[in-house]
Amino acid sequence: MKKKERLIVTALVGVGIGMLVLAGLSGGGNDDDITVTGNPAIDGLIPPRESEILRRDQVGIDLAEGFEASLTIETSDGRTIPVPANQIDTNFQANLGQFLFKPGEGKVLDVFPPQSNCIRASIWPNTDRDEVQEIFWCFQVT
Repeated sequence: MKKKERLIVTALVGVGIGMLVLAGLSGGGNDDDITVTGNPAIDGLIPPRESEILRRDQVGIDLAEGFEASLTIETSDGRTIPVPANQIDTNFQANLGQFLFKPGEGKVLDVFPPQSNCIRASIWPNTDRDEVQEIFWCFQVT
């Protein structure tokens, strides 16, 4: 190989390595999302942002002790659906602090429509219902 060809190959390899490093650093944002990790009320999103789920998978939010939530689903077909409190599984028996919704017969959604769906969770400390925060995230349904 000529010197010029080696220089071009070296430059291309360097650019490729740089792109891999940038891709690794940017990631999907799920674990380091500032609205999750920077907020002591939120332990996690179920599913994490931009995850892929099945049409009847469970969705919701995992909160720290002492917080409550309500859920609203924004579907890929343009509907905004508040989830009634009696359709949210809270898992308080196991002290998990999770507020979950699973589509099914007789619920506000039988299944999630395909493509991108989103959740808006309103959260508040159980000592002060007026101190509401909201978090919004989307996921893909296959």
